[in-house]
Amino acid sequence: MPAEDLPDLPTSPPPLRTAERGGPGLPRYAREDVEIGGVTIRAGEAVLLDTTLANFDGSAFEEPDRFDVTRAPNPHLAFAHGPWHCLGAPLARIELRTVFASLLPRFPSLRLAVPVEELRLSADSFTSKLVELPVTW
Repeated sequence: MPAEDLPDLPTSPPPLRTAERGGPGLPRYAREDVEIGGVTIRAGEAVLLDTTLANFDGSAFEEPDRFDVTRAPNPHLAFAHGPWHCLGAPLARIELRTVFASLLPRFPSLRLAVPVEELRLSADSFTSKLVELPVTW
């Protein structure tokens, strides 16, 4: 498949992101008492912010649990947003376009060697990377 026939990766989710809810969470501490969704968080209490949940918001995505690299528009936050946007995002997108333009034509029958349910995520990684990705062709 020529690169020009690939989905527009800048607007699609990173194809190798974990399609699961619930990440490790970013610890934050309340500066003052605040009520969110009927729950009071007291000043000084810790909360864990799960930034992965934004990519599964049913009000932003039709079928948010379905992995779809052709989804458009795709307001995912996998690379963050605004001043926190990942500086490496453009390079990651170029690398992904190159991989898919080269790998898929060379190995057209490339597929997972195990059921997707058997894929395991590393527990010691902030990015929830796969422990391994067994493939066959």
